[in-house]
Amino acid sequence: MDGGRADPFYPDRRREVMVSVFYPAADAAAYPRAEYLSPRLLPELRARFGIPVPVLLTNSAVDAPALAGRAYPVVLYSPGGGMPRVLGTGLAEELASHGYVVVTVDDTYEAMPGVEFPGGRFVRPAPVADGAEAAMQQKYVDVRVGDLRFVLDALGRVAAGGDADAEGRAVPPGLGAALDLAHVGVVGHSCGGYAAVESLHEDRRVAAAVDLDGQLGVGAGVGRAAADGVDRPVLVMTSAQADRVGDADASLDAFGRHGTGWKRQLGMRDSAHYDYTDVPLLVPGPARPAAALLIGPIAAARSTALVRSYVLAMFEAFLRGRAQPVLDRPVDAEIIRQR
Repeated sequence: MDGGRADPFYPDRRREVMVSVFYPAADAAAYPRAEYLSPRLLPELRARFGIPVPVLLTNSAVDAPALAGRAYPVVLYSPGGGMPRVLGTGLAEELASHGYVVVTVDDTYEAMPGVEFPGGRFVRPAPVADGAEAAMQQKYVDVRVGDLRFVLDALGRVAAGGDADAEGRAVPPGLGAALDLAHVGVVGHSCGGYAAVESLHEDRRVAAAVDLDGQLGVGAGVGRAAADGVDRPVLVMTSAQADRVGDADASLDAFGRHGTGWKRQLGMRDSAHYDYTDVPLLVPGPARPAAALLIGPIAAARSTALVRSYVLAMFEAFLRGRAQPVLDRPVDAEIIRQR
């Protein structure tokens, strides 16, 4: 809970943010594996997408101690507009397996069907007035930038020795020592990609950002990062569906023209908007035709591997300083360098 900030949607309340933390763990086999979706969220997500999302366990161990001996770069994940943070679980686990601490962040009063807090408290989205959709979309991004800043502040307290969350539950042993907050990146999908780049623009602690199929403005407008430019590296990846969902627009062109930071825009052939999330892996084969507006004809395993490998390459290059030629000269036939 951010005790210093009124909630932008309900100003009489303090802002609350729900997160999951993925990190290199010790003795993981001795701890239970986390559910992908809680029993409360599973039927609601099935209804939201209209597909039979299966019951799954993740590869992550609940509350296992962090692997000792070093600190790991930190990556924050912001999901798509109205989407739950769980759809970034696969990417978070992949990055954690390569030595990153990844924090996926839910968007209280925006995420649908809602945000589930410990103890079962379930918070639904705030209502949106007719005709206010564009203004609300920009508000969502601005709120997310504040949430990401708050999460970094909270991680700083954990790194300094804080050992409990907002409700007094102990953090996993060794987590504070595992946080390398001198090397921070943000990655997001769609609206979350916009928020990731805006966060880099607004918060000097963020060293690199990845935008997965997100425009950098709302409607015909452009965000602050697109208008001003940035001086730190940004990777933008777009889907083949981008023209239909509105994510390839003047804001990306403006961003390409401004700023001094390294930037790259890559496209993925035969992909759709949700190929940049876990959705392709959640859709059983027979249900893929019904999900054609969500995922493209590219094979689920292939799109997943490509997204994970290029996001990892970005953070290896700019959080760890390890050269990644693939960012300049993609070697995969499905990846197109656009700028």
